[in-house]
Amino acid sequence: MLDKLIKYFVYATKGNITKTQLIKFLYLADLYSVKWTANQLTSLDWCYYHFGPWHEDIDTALNKMNGKEVVIEREGNTTLIRLGVQASDIDDLQLPVSLKLVLDNIRREWAGFEKLPQLLDYVYNTAPMLEVKEKHQPEEKVRLNLQAEREKLISELG
Repeated sequence: MLDKLIKYFVYATKGNITKTQLIKFLYLADLYSVKWTANQLTSLDWCYYHFGPWHEDIDTALNKMNGKEVVIEREGNTTLIRLGVQASDIDDLQLPVSLKLVLDNIRREWAGFEKLPQLLDYVYNTAPMLEVKEKHQPEEKVRLNLQAEREKLISELG
């Protein structure tokens, strides 16, 4: 599922996405899934690392796709994820319509380089991040509890 989600966000943004945005989009996809269904979309064991949510399998997946479905480019301090020569169409990913709606909401809300500061602020203030960021150093790898977001929702609903 991780590969499909990466492709979805890269294809849906027409290759105009930074690696930072992509990681945050993947995190939000998993977080929203846990929030509403109690289950993650991916099997990533998300960690707080270098100020945000992260998992090494994202780098592994991107490296396997590099030069094919996606192209990883560096521009200064920014890593861009562009469309590769083997990029296909979103419909080829065969994702359920309900999932595409959730993913598209994430993309519409946060896509665009100018929205990065708001995206980071939003992600850093999710329940899993708030649980760990005050207690741990950025260079520590600390597991994020995505269920904290669901627990917050349940407590708010009463």
